Amino acid sequence: MLKPKNPEISNFFEEIFVIAKQRLGSFYTDCITFYTPAQDAEVISLAEYLQSEKLLSLFKATSFYQKSQDIRVAASICNKVYNWKTLPGVLALMTWAGVGLDASVDNVSFVLENGEPKALYFHDLSRSVIYPQRLPIALPQNYQGKLVNSVKELHKFVFTGLFQNNINTVVDLIHSLTKLSKKTMWGNTVNASEGLYEDFSKCASPEAVKADYSVLFEQPYSLVREGSNPLYNLVRTEEINEPGLPNKYTVRVTCCLYYLIPPHDEKCTNCPLLKPRERIAQIKQEMTEVD
Repeated sequence: MLKPKNPEISNFFEEIFVIAKQRLGSFYTDCITFYTPAQDAEVISLAEYLQSEKLLSLFKATSFYQKSQDIRVAASICNKVYNWKTLPGVLALMTWAGVGLDASVDNVSFVLENGEPKALYFHDLSRSVIYPQRLPIALPQNYQGKLVNSVKELHKFVFTGLFQNNINTVVDLIHSLTKLSKKTMWGNTVNASEGLYEDFSKCASPEAVKADYSVLFEQPYSLVREGSNPLYNLVRTEEINEPGLPNKYTVRVTCCLYYLIPPHDEKCTNCPLLKPRERIAQIKQEMTEVD
């Protein structure tokens, strides 16, 4: 059942969530939940998850650390997982439906599966906002939730919770604990979000996709964070020029350090350390595996 607090708001979000499963697909709805977790579910608040000693123990318990004995490697790979479970659902609902979820650390928990983050659970939906112009359904009469009147207000609300009060906190904490480069971690953030907008273009308005992508990734100073935008200029486009493959491929500017895990010969397909011919071969291999 849904969290009983603010039932009118919860029921409205449930309706949007059901449509999201159909329009966006399970990838985006499986990583967030508005439902109270079952009593036997493994749940941990982000405030607890991000306690220094607990986080370090999580890093050291991973196979990445056992193989590499490098805490930075383990921290980076865990940070990648964190981003993939935190960003897609929040960004999808913002762009597709004009729903601004508050992903601040104090308003979310992780639902875990085998000790790994599976979904982000939102404690209080009344802290969310709605930008009605993007809604896929009519706003109920006398809706009691918070509304915003512009895309700028929507961005400011979502980015404050998601980046300033969550991702930025995580980046600072992991850097202080492991000395992992902050740019590496912001590169992980971009890696888990930039490519999503091709998916969003299939279900959201072109104006929404363009506006959200631009403010996130194309502006050196934006609402993502006060000061310089940490998501800016962290990917580049590489020409492929190979029959049967896309003409261009998006490549990270920063490496996630995966290649440092023994036997030291594996790199992500969008890794900046791959040479063009190596990338082409790896893309072809992935296409073969999918077929």
